[in-house]
Amino acid sequence: MDAAPDDGDAETWAPPSASALRASGRVGVRRAFLRPPPRRMPSDDDGTGERRGERRGGKTNGGFGARAKRATGAGRGTGGARGLCVAATRGACARGDACAFSHDVEGFLTRKPKDLPGVCTFARAVDGCPYGVRWGAATEETVALEPPRAIEKEINFLDRDLMVKLRKKAYDFTRADSIVKDVLGQMSAETQAAAKDDGAAESAPKRAKVAAADDDDATQAGAFTKVREGEKKKIDFKDKLYLAPLTTVGNLPFRRVCKTLGADITCGEMALVTNLLQGQPSEWALLRRHKSEDIFGVQICGGYPDTVTRCCQLLEENIDVDFIDINMGCPIDLVCQKGYGSMMLEKPKNIEKVLRAASAALTSTSLTFKTRIAYTDSSRVAHTLSPKVAGWGAAAMTLHGRTRAQRYRSVADWEYIKLTKEVSSVPLIGNGDVYMQSDYYTHMAEHSVDTCMLARGALIKPWLFTEIKERRDWDISSSERFDILKSFVSHGLEHWGCDSRGVENTRKYLLEWMSFTCRYTPLGILEQGYEQVDMTQRPPHFVGRDDLETLMASTDARDWVKISTMLLGPPPENFNFQPKHKSNAYATEGGAALGDMDQG
Repeated sequence: MDAAPDDGDAETWAPPSASALRASGRVGVRRAFLRPPPRRMPSDDDGTGERRGERRGGKTNGGFGARAKRATGAGRGTGGARGLCVAATRGACARGDACAFSHDVEGFLTRKPKDLPGVCTFARAVDGCPYGVRWGAATEETVALEPPRAIEKEINFLDRDLMVKLRKKAYDFTRADSIVKDVLGQMSAETQAAAKDDGAAESAPKRAKVAAADDDDATQAGAFTKVREGEKKKIDFKDKLYLAPLTTVGNLPFRRVCKTLGADITCGEMALVTNLLQGQPSEWALLRRHKSEDIFGVQICGGYPDTVTRCCQLLEENIDVDFIDINMGCPIDLVCQKGYGSMMLEKPKNIEKVLRAASAALTSTSLTFKTRIAYTDSSRVAHTLSPKVAGWGAAAMTLHGRTRAQRYRSVADWEYIKLTKEVSSVPLIGNGDVYMQSDYYTHMAEHSVDTCMLARGALIKPWLFTEIKERRDWDISSSERFDILKSFVSHGLEHWGCDSRGVENTRKYLLEWMSFTCRYTPLGILEQGYEQVDMTQRPPHFVGRDDLETLMASTDARDWVKISTMLLGPPPENFNFQPKHKSNAYATEGGAALGDMDQG
């Protein structure tokens, strides 16, 4: 057998066989496309397993503390688009000379960077461009000074009056608070009754008296705690392709791309219930929905029935959503330290409290939750929950086939997912390592799940949805992949804006996504008999069938910036990009990569 590839001298390097590559945990690429590995430079992808946002010693900010700027650029003075007063572009600013922003529109136009090529995104999306002279792709025909307006195709915006109410704690949560009180009271009574049953044998008359009292309590609980399942919107998850809620990279433009490629169900990025209840605009932005998302849910993260129930009431009363998903599987430290995410698996009684109270608060919206096998490797608890969750009000359960301790280091345990499905009282959605269309159909047939949730597989190759729908492996060309990136950029400019800030945001999220797409190995360069690629296999160093395909396979962030330049023009001077998420969760590595990405 050929020796496994290493970082040796290029002059003595010989291309290994596909079998040698597979034995070393790499993709079986044909020898004609293999090249010597580049000399390794110190970087974050150094095999240490330390994730972005994680300090040595096990502590992490998880993206929720002081957020480091991962895409930065210098050379932006007050004459840039951010320094221009919006009111002045409309004609007059009420603050006059006291305004902190520039009123020099003509000067701004002379200093404005070169326009992006093409037609303004908003020329097609709405009646006119809301960015006027600040548009990053303006032409002579689009320099008209128009007032900003909302993008018509997106909904679930945070109303200013609602934000003020939340910040002043003036929102009426009487119904949610009553539900929590009733649910906790009922559970306490049930616990006491169970304790009595486990104690000394009670007389038949006494048992009848206790049962009658329990019936009276249930009746008096009122309409607040009655889960009106018949009135709730039923979501049919069976055989539908479900795009996972992915922090940072699962943004609205990416979801739109996946919808066009075949995704049936989409879900917003995870939002913390405490931030939503405080009316934080950045958190509410995660709830945005595009009209193409016909089956759409939002994912919230919280660990206590009072805040989760309040949040469910708030969302149902103020946004358009088909289901609310509670994240009970997030592995990152800061979330678990708060008692949220996968830490809830250590307190099953708290899961019951949260589900019972939250489901009672939702009158027409379905409640689902996502979790992991267990918190530690020494226990398995998900199968003990699945038979009970229907009685607690859950409409479906998503199970990620790893423990919190494993994060992404090992292969997902689909046999355990099958075991959990066999005893589940609700539809069960499997999650973990779905990368090929054959993976999906194998899990559907052999592990009996209702459907699969696609996470990293959809990030690396979003056309996976098309492959599954058409039951074929798509040897996609570099030009077709580039067209997908172009669609993302178009959606991004519509979502984040066409001014310089919107262009920068679109570039940043495009680069975040490309930190995953670079892992794709084209099917056309695989050795015959090695076409089935596993999620945990690392691509060897190779050249593509054309220059663009080679560039797309680069793991150098500078090459990703080159591709972004093709789509968005050159970045600001001294621009530097560092991806938030490490995309190196291969079987041969010990790192807990991607722990901050798919929060479940």
